[in-house]
Amino acid sequence: MEAKIFWTKVKQRLSEMNKKQGWLSEQTGIILQSIRDQISKQRLPSLDDTMKILNALELTWEEFELYPEKRLKPDNFVIPVMDQVFSAGRGQFVPEEDTVKDYITLPKNLQRYADNLAAVYVRGDSMEPTLFNDDIIVTDNLGYDGEDGIYTILYKGSGYVKRLQRTFDGIKIISDNKHYEPMNVTAENEDFKIIGRVRCVLHEF
Repeated sequence: MEAKIFWTKVKQRLSEMNKKQGWLSEQTGIILQSIRDQISKQRLPSLDDTMKILNALELTWEEFELYPEKRLKPDNFVIPVMDQVFSAGRGQFVPEEDTVKDYITLPKNLQRYADNLAAVYVRGDSMEPTLFNDDIIVTDNLGYDGEDGIYTILYKGSGYVKRLQRTFDGIKIISDNKHYEPMNVTAENEDFKIIGRVRCVLHEF
């Protein structure tokens, strides 16, 4: 079995059990970072670790092999969750190198963006009640698509997730939380870059 298929099944089963990778680490004794490294590098666990994982998931190997045919929707596809945070607040440092922390399954209606999508975490409260702290947002990297909406942006060296509204001389950066004042930037502002539009929000993951 390919590593990608193996870990996709594991994540789907964890989702159905309403459990997370930290729980799997505790149940199996496998270091959490080791699990994440194997997922990001597409590596299968050892036979001993595999059996520990299956035992925690309450599946035999035979059940596990049949699992996607019974339970995974064929129209779904998988994208990475990056170990990266965008601020719904005062700004968040964005590392130059991307590190995969996990993977999530998305429905077919987002398939057309598949090669340009990644999932990242939200920190802060400035986009409440639309986005909350620790939400996962699925964003593309296609820049501004010409319409007002929620985007991931870089502003003065920090990463944000904000609502953008076009004005006659630039862009208004809006927080849905009214306790935060909007910001205005011109199109020529070199400190401002639109990464892409938020296509999906996962409030609980």
